[in-house]
Parts: sequence; C-alpha cells; structure tokens
Amino acid sequence: MAKYVYPAIFSWSENDNVYYVSFPDAANWFTDGVTVEEAMENATDVLNLMLLHLEEEHRESDIPHPSSINDISKNNPRDIVTLVAADTEAYAEQLAAQENPIRHAREKAGLNIKQLANLLGAPYRTVQDWNAGKQFPPKWVERLVIDKIQAAI
Repeated sequence: MAKYVYPAIFSWSENDNVYYVSFPDAANWFTDGVTVEEAMENATDVLNLMLLHLEEEHRESDIPHPSSINDISKNNPRDIVTLVAADTEAYAEQLAAQENPIRHAREKAGLNIKQLANLLGAPYRTVQDWNAGKQFPPKWVERLVIDKIQAAI
C-alpha cells in the first residue's frame, strides 16, 4: 500500500448543478459533487478506492502513472485542475474500522478472540461471532467494548 497524487479536472455543469471530476490518467475513474468541497471529498474517496482495489488484486502494473499537473489541458477555461492525494494504507484501515469496529480494535490491540472474551468476561462464541461479522452488539455496547479494548493497551 502506498501514497499517490494524481491530477484531476473539476468541471462545473450548469445543466446538472454539479461539479464533475475526472482523472485524465484513468479514463474510468470519475465522481461528482454539488460543491467543490464535496467533489474533492468524493474525488479522494474514489481515487483511494480504485487504487486500493488494484493493490488488493495484485494488479500494480495496472496503476496508471500520474501525469504532471502542467501537462493537463482544460476543456473549458472555467475547469479547475488540481491534485488529489490518496493514501491506500490509511484508507484500508478506515474501511476496516467502519466494516467491523470491534475486530479492528481487537487486531490493533494485538488481542486474539480468546483474550478479548476474557477481557470482557463475555462468552467466547459471542466474541467470535462479533469478530466474524455474524452478529453485532448494539452501538452503545460496541462503543463500550472498544473503550475497554483501548484501555487495555
């Protein structure tokens, strides 16, 4: 996993009232946003997502080489050409934390399932199911479990 910087073109559409974002180095990577801020956030997200996918599929040779921002030409004088950064390692960690916060906290703390069950005084099978994503506790319990894990570090 790595860090990347790619040029992007932000084009305002009067018809759709949205900024369309394209990456000249990757024809099928695009997004949009109602505001420049939203378009930038979405551009960062799509860039991370596409690059992470290629890394996870071991298709690094398919990762395009980024052009210099000076080599990018605008279709419209009002277009905005800017750089968008991606950090696929941080993005993967963020996705893992969103997908299964308890498993993410457990792994980050270096605990195995049995150790977490003992720390919580919870049945092993319950913690195992949380870890596998078969079931999840209510959000308030999830927060307490994560707090307990972090306190044990």
